[in-house]
Amino acid sequence: MKTQLQVPGQSQKEHFSAFTKDLVEKFKPLHIYCFGKTVELTNKEGCFINNAIQENHQYFLLMVTENVTRIEHEVQDYANNHYPFGTVTILAHGKETIAEAIKANNKFFITIYNTARLIYSYDGMIQSAPVESFIPTQAAVKAKKHFHHRILLASGFLESAKECQRKQLYQLSVFMLHQAVEQCCIALIRVHLAYRSDIHNLYRQLRLCNSFSPAPSRLFFCGREDDKRLFDIMVKSYSAARYKDDFDVEQSDAEQLYIQVSLFLDLTDMMCGKKIDDLSNEAELYQQLKEEGEVCHA
Repeated sequence: MKTQLQVPGQSQKEHFSAFTKDLVEKFKPLHIYCFGKTVELTNKEGCFINNAIQENHQYFLLMVTENVTRIEHEVQDYANNHYPFGTVTILAHGKETIAEAIKANNKFFITIYNTARLIYSYDGMIQSAPVESFIPTQAAVKAKKHFHHRILLASGFLESAKECQRKQLYQLSVFMLHQAVEQCCIALIRVHLAYRSDIHNLYRQLRLCNSFSPAPSRLFFCGREDDKRLFDIMVKSYSAARYKDDFDVEQSDAEQLYIQVSLFLDLTDMMCGKKIDDLSNEAELYQQLKEEGEVCHA
């Protein structure tokens, strides 16, 4: 009997295409761009297990809407509840907001409009019209400014978490750790994507970080069975530590989370420092090429 080979990702494409169609029908966007996609393969082989290849797909989308009213949370909730074949992270902005940002030399939107894959357009266009190129001369300066602001806040929250642990206020300690992680994620996203994130959900923040590096997520989810339980405690603390009298955290959980968040702060420092150096080099190269071009033109 001839074995029929299954092309990896074939059904995934069909699922994603159907989901995109449903997304368009429900929210009526003008355009949808895919600015990132990651695929992780896990190959299982053995005498006592069924041989299989598992795929984990992540998509990163920008939805352009007619109105400036933000519908991002509604769109993301829809994606979370209607796409079980992977994860889809969606940012949604009005066309006027994006146009103003591009006019102001916003790297994130300029990069997407010029290089991302247009997967839907209301007028049937298969490729968007290019916009003005990004001018990188101030990118490193802005990134450094935002990074220093956020890392200072994150460090302060981390110190507060330690003090709360000393006083055995473990639920408040975890809340402070939540705030530290949130500030680190905002810094990572701002420095690497030049995107001003107003997302507070830590799961969404880490998924958006996956569009440029898996390292932030892997620090918290590194294969241990207890990873998700610990992270869920930190996520719940955002509201439970302030509004629920029965929210309680074990000392061992608070201490383990403190270790993870301390490492996350170090990772953020390292990643942002490297990216800022890269942005500085890009600015220097741009300025050098510009000066050489002016000399040749003269």
